[in-house]
Amino acid sequence: MPVFAATALAATAALAVAALFAAGVLPAAHADAAPRMAPQQLLGVGERVASAVTVIDADDKVPVADGTAIPAAIMAPPARAKAPLPKPAPKPRVVAKPRAATPAAPSRAADSGAWLSARASWYGPGFYGRRTASGAVLTQGMMNVAHKTLPFGTQVQFEYRGRVVTAVVNDRGPHIAGRVWDLGPGTAKALGFTGVATVNYRILGR
Repeated sequence: MPVFAATALAATAALAVAALFAAGVLPAAHADAAPRMAPQQLLGVGERVASAVTVIDADDKVPVADGTAIPAAIMAPPARAKAPLPKPAPKPRVVAKPRAATPAAPSRAADSGAWLSARASWYGPGFYGRRTASGAVLTQGMMNVAHKTLPFGTQVQFEYRGRVVTAVVNDRGPHIAGRVWDLGPGTAKALGFTGVATVNYRILGR
């Protein structure tokens, strides 16, 4: 009961004071909770705030201390490195194929009796007893030679490894590319010629 009585008494006193304020009995100075003078020596409070803060326009540059030079690298726009141009691909070299040597054949130079060189082969075994293109019967000792175009009866002198003989054209051949002469059996034996080789020759005429 005593606590209840004290609480009721305090509430009554508070209501009474409020009524006195409303009636103007109590001075208003006692009800002012905020100080009239702004505190001094405090940054950011009262009038000191306006003098301490500097408003910078958004368009203004950032202030720089006097005597401080701004590096050119900061003010200049960044340089863009140029990409290297691709080098053109080298053109492939065209190497000309060497032409195969054309075997020497009788020509106008041969008419003068000049010595020429050409590839030759020989024949005989398996052909003995047969007739040549001119109609002669081939024998083992026949001093003849075969050529593709020279007239029958044309005499040709051959030289091979120091030996020199004269043969007569009475057959056609050889029939293998790259060869000009096909020596008969007697001609090849007299020259000591075998296989396929290069011989020197000159046309003597008919």
